[in-house]
Amino acid sequence: MIARGSKASFVGDGFRSNSVFDLDSPRNRDNCLAPFAHLRDKLSTIGVELNSPDMNAGLEVQFELHLNVCKAASFSLPSYVLLYESPQVMPINGDAGFLERYRRVFTWRDDLVGDQHFVKLNLPNTMHVHDSRGWADRHKLCCLIAENKSIRGPSVLELYSERVNTIKWFEQFAPNDFDLFGIGWDMPIAGSGLVNRALRRLHRYYPRISPAANRPSYRGRVASKRETMEGYRFNICYENVRDLPGYITEKIWDSFFAGCLPVYWGASNVTTYIPGDCFIDRRQFADNAALYNFLVSMTESEYIAYQERIAVFLTGDRAQLFSVEAFAETIVKTIASDLATAV
Repeated sequence: MIARGSKASFVGDGFRSNSVFDLDSPRNRDNCLAPFAHLRDKLSTIGVELNSPDMNAGLEVQFELHLNVCKAASFSLPSYVLLYESPQVMPINGDAGFLERYRRVFTWRDDLVGDQHFVKLNLPNTMHVHDSRGWADRHKLCCLIAENKSIRGPSVLELYSERVNTIKWFEQFAPNDFDLFGIGWDMPIAGSGLVNRALRRLHRYYPRISPAANRPSYRGRVASKRETMEGYRFNICYENVRDLPGYITEKIWDSFFAGCLPVYWGASNVTTYIPGDCFIDRRQFADNAALYNFLVSMTESEYIAYQERIAVFLTGDRAQLFSVEAFAETIVKTIASDLATAV
């Protein structure tokens, strides 16, 4: 049974001083820490105080909750894991030996759910419906917001290279209709090879003598993805990896919340969760030229119709499966049931 005042540790890279729950932190860009703060509040309703490990030092801890698989964990306590990253990006998240050591695995992966050991958990978002319609204040056609990075090893499913292909196409054929934002695009393009990594390291420490990183569409980092996308009609939002069932991250949602129409490529079964008439499916186009022709041919009335459908979707039950409330409810209900029945 759970005793009032029980402690639990939330384990993740850089989690110290409960900063992961601090909604006033500079790290809370676009409210990305809200799911964890809401989870902490929800656990408190059943008598559990969730802290970063350093805040629980010397105290009796009832269980641990890990954000992604923790290779260094001792598993001396009942442990749970939230699988955020795909195994293509973080291979240890696909290691069956490590996953077996957890009491429960919370995951977006539809291909794992079915066994009681795995609990379906959609990646969460703070729901927001954008009020304005049309493109009166959307002065540019298209943007892409992403970090310049890649998967270390080869993968036929990775979409980093497709992002780069799209960036290069727009820069060559439609430079006035596209802007690039994010971290690291003033450096050489990220890649998995040793030569590429060496060039990026050279640029980082010796930018004056390293090869120039020429991305004419690059406009720098953003303070707010939502505010940035409010100035664009379309947002290129490709997942890091394609064709993984259930792998729907914040990328498409960020577009929705900004009233910006997403061009999406990612989860194989995305339309199981999100209506196909709420986004532009990149898989339906042979190449970037065909995609561009579709974007520039869309009328404002057609655009508004997309926005209206998105607004209806965001206020419905299907979208709530991806809310911070559903996220916290699923985790807390599962853990409470486990601890109540533990011998």
